[in-house]
Amino acid sequence: MPTLAAPKASVLATSFYFQSWLKLYLAAVIAYLPFICKFLWGNHDWIWLKENTPLFSGIFEGRFSQFILPNLLFGGNILPIFTLLVSLAFFTAAAILLFRLWQIPEKCCPYILLGLYLVSAPYTLSWLYFAFITLSCLSWVFVIALAYTLLNIPALKTKKVLYSLAAALLFALALGGYPPVINLIGVIFFTLIINDLCLKSLTAATILRKHLPNILSLLGGGCLFFLILCALKKYGLLNETYNTTGTSFTEVPAKLFLCLKASFSQFFTTTSFISAGYKYLGLCIFLLALCNLWAKLPKRPSSVLLFIFSVIGLLLSTTLTLFAAGNTVYVLNEPRIEFFGLLYIYVYAAAILFRSSEGLNRNIILFVISALIFANIKTISCAAKIWTAGFNAEMSMAERIIGRLEEQPQFSPAQKYTFIQGGTLDFRSRYATDDTSEKQDVYTLSAPYISWHLPSKAYLFYSPYDFVSNDFDVYWSYIDSQSVPLTPGLQQYISRQASPWPSSSALYVAPNIIILTLTADGKTRAQNWLNRRTTPYPLSLPQN
Repeated sequence: MPTLAAPKASVLATSFYFQSWLKLYLAAVIAYLPFICKFLWGNHDWIWLKENTPLFSGIFEGRFSQFILPNLLFGGNILPIFTLLVSLAFFTAAAILLFRLWQIPEKCCPYILLGLYLVSAPYTLSWLYFAFITLSCLSWVFVIALAYTLLNIPALKTKKVLYSLAAALLFALALGGYPPVINLIGVIFFTLIINDLCLKSLTAATILRKHLPNILSLLGGGCLFFLILCALKKYGLLNETYNTTGTSFTEVPAKLFLCLKASFSQFFTTTSFISAGYKYLGLCIFLLALCNLWAKLPKRPSSVLLFIFSVIGLLLSTTLTLFAAGNTVYVLNEPRIEFFGLLYIYVYAAAILFRSSEGLNRNIILFVISALIFANIKTISCAAKIWTAGFNAEMSMAERIIGRLEEQPQFSPAQKYTFIQGGTLDFRSRYATDDTSEKQDVYTLSAPYISWHLPSKAYLFYSPYDFVSNDFDVYWSYIDSQSVPLTPGLQQYISRQASPWPSSSALYVAPNIIILTLTADGKTRAQNWLNRRTTPYPLSLPQN
């Protein structure tokens, strides 16, 4: 009977999706075992490890929903093993929702292979460095996929309105957690339009009518996000940082050209752990998928125009963050940004090829995806080895520094000092055995574990004494005369005695100040600071 068949089919479908997610999740856990078994944390995490992540601590940079999930699940704690296990649970669930949106045939093999291709991609390494937002940033993919799932559920008009409002709220929460997710929102939107055009053969007019409610939900979510930012700014809760500074109208033409250029160069620009071979193979998969989609496209003028517009929109969606950012250095060709854009173009293209192929072609695609998964897991293991070696070396150095400091006769555990570290050392990249990138991505290879901002927070982990009253970034950039009085002893140390670690002159201890000269660059910056203090005309600082 028809009335009984529908529920049965629904149960079977639900069972398939759950089983696919469970298998994919177990495979992802195995892939990330090196990071699950060894707890590593980045230079942003020291305070959060001790004091947890307060619910609204991201508001100053507009990330009002950044810590909702960590606080809901773990009370703001960063927990070894559990944080990454739950992060992977959300990420793999997002993959299942995406494949359902793209209407991949309900077969276990493509769901598992394509899903593992997504979740094991080296772009994810960007978020493993930030223990305090690993859970948050990996879960936003699920939130966005869930929002689109709600928008595509067939329902009565009253329920459709509720689903649209819920989707708009989810979009706003995702943007409030990490604004670059706007790239992923755009990528998924245009993939759905391309599917309707090429795989369902819908007319352009039908597609526009179908997606108008989706567009309204997207705009509603975006407006809600901006209204919250305006309210935060009005009440002085939002600071002007590179995360919150936008693009002025005069910059729009130059930014558009930069985005057009970046939308193509992203397929060729390599970074740490993302080789040229990986990029070129991803480009080949994308181009083959475009050819396949073009072959299925009804050649009506309106459909052809909409297809061209959608492909351009798909590519430009990956650069929305670049367009909005005030400082493009932090977002151009960065894996943590491409994680929310280019990665999903690769996976969508692979899904299209798998869905549209039969026989030998499907076997070839299966082999290529399997080879990419093997390469991804190998990269994860390689990264874990390099990261662990760098972490251990840096923590050993921190212990030696604290040991030498406590041996200084001028040092008193009961005294409170202003702590200044000059320069920063990178250990991870020293253990990279081959040059796999034209450009080292800071957070996947060359960023130190001891932070360049408030570095004493790391050193206090290795001392039984809380001897720091104030500290600064490692570049001497924000140190003024009121914070650090220029005494004759300090002037003599900076101008004549300072030497990089491990020299005996790397440490300077006075009754109210400790200076650690870690590198030659740190010494140079200290001398530039001294010159600005003792000459009427400031000298230029080296670029950070």
